[in-house]
Amino acid sequence: MLVKFCGMTRQADVDAALRLGADCCGFIFHEGSPRALRPEAAARLASGTLKRVGVFVLQNADAILRTVARARLDWVQVHGAQTLACEAELARVIGPERVIRVLWPGRHASLAGLEAEMRSHAAYCGHFLLDAGTTGTGGSGRNLDWQALAALRAPRPWILAGGLDADRLSLAIVQSRPDGVDLNSGVEDAPGLKNHGKMAAAEAAIRSARAELRTLHRSLGGRNGAGPAHE
Repeated sequence: MLVKFCGMTRQADVDAALRLGADCCGFIFHEGSPRALRPEAAARLASGTLKRVGVFVLQNADAILRTVARARLDWVQVHGAQTLACEAELARVIGPERVIRVLWPGRHASLAGLEAEMRSHAAYCGHFLLDAGTTGTGGSGRNLDWQALAALRAPRPWILAGGLDADRLSLAIVQSRPDGVDLNSGVEDAPGLKNHGKMAAAEAAIRSARAELRTLHRSLGGRNGAGPAHE
């Protein structure tokens, strides 16, 4: 299961994510966010083996690609008004596997509508991130309907976001069965200031959820749908 700690602003927090075995660290390049960083500031944060993800809300493809180079990014997360043409250009230049497309289930009356939107983006991204709320100006801190998402037929691996903390994370994973989780406000003391104890508790909750899903998978005889796609 892919684990991403987002909204990083301090070297100590990136180091903590690395020690905990996370896969990705996220840097937000949106001036309206309290966690916003300049590309040069992000570039100075050493990240070891973590994939470096840039979160973009208003920028076009040219601006995003300039920041990819300046901030030493591995992946880009398009989290706002970017068009399909913008995604297609990003996919052409850096490869679709390096693009995360954010979508909002709350914009749809049913999973069928969400799945149709996913299919329209699938050629241009390697992952989807599903966030609570209905706008692209940043994380809402609210939760999604986890049980409903368990039935989602996504054309790409998908990452669960939306106000996740250690107290709710294990239940969220077991109920929704995502391919990854995105952690931000739920592991902070204040915007951009991660609490390392909360980060460690979240990592423990992820391990607990994975163990529970493996047990469930065995109890069901390994039938399809008993566990997440990636462990």
